[in-house]
Amino acid sequence: MDAGRRRPPHALGHIGRNNDVIRVIKPAGDPLRPLHIPFPNDLLPKSSKHVYLTVSDGVQRTYKIGCSPNVLGEITLEGGWERFYRDYKLRPNDILLLKHKGLDDFDVRIFESPGVERSYVPSGGESSNRGTPQVPNTPPLHQPQTGCINIPRSAAASKVAQTFRSDHPFFVMHITRRLLCVHFLPNVPHFGHDVGDNVMVTLRAGDISVQVAYSRYRGKRRGNYGTITRGWGEFVKLCNINDDQLAIFEISRTNPEVVLLVQFIDYE
Repeated sequence: MDAGRRRPPHALGHIGRNNDVIRVIKPAGDPLRPLHIPFPNDLLPKSSKHVYLTVSDGVQRTYKIGCSPNVLGEITLEGGWERFYRDYKLRPNDILLLKHKGLDDFDVRIFESPGVERSYVPSGGESSNRGTPQVPNTPPLHQPQTGCINIPRSAAASKVAQTFRSDHPFFVMHITRRLLCVHFLPNVPHFGHDVGDNVMVTLRAGDISVQVAYSRYRGKRRGNYGTITRGWGEFVKLCNINDDQLAIFEISRTNPEVVLLVQFIDYE
């Protein structure tokens, strides 16, 4: 290779380590092609077929992206990557900074040119440049988050999340027999920036209404989730839920109280 020849864009990926935290800088590239990122493929758990990308935009929206190793020993992002690209209005020359947070979780920041970070407005408004990178701590009040706010871990729940329509933000959970045997519901997404870490929540399903306790997990990694405890066992008992079900929780309101409208759905 000639000393003065420039490297092609697809070869600009760079790995750096800082206290064993791995970061990669990579152009966004063509949205119709899988994205190859130079993370070692043994970085992920052996059984992992997906990665979870979270953009540091204040909303902390997470995308589930299919992945597989390639012949170069790197990770290839496939199913779900095109949607991420479209929602954040990426362009081929945009630069992505990916940071491995552990297991299959990655943090993403987006730059339009060196030193100019994107203002993140996914799939609902126009993005703009900001000379000084600055990410809002909370989503704008005039742009409330809508649609499904969690990533269902079962295929049946994912299908419901993709087809369900609501004027409220919602999340879908697979209520297994194991969850029916305990008196709490774990991994519940946090309801919004205006909701405290420990609150009483009203669950409503038809004529049934029960108050339950919600506690948010501590720590950066799990801080967007929490658990429903006191009252959960009574609620599923009154709803006569005795077998595996899918549950849709619509966040009807968060102020002055948190109210979730719950629907239970049979699945095959």
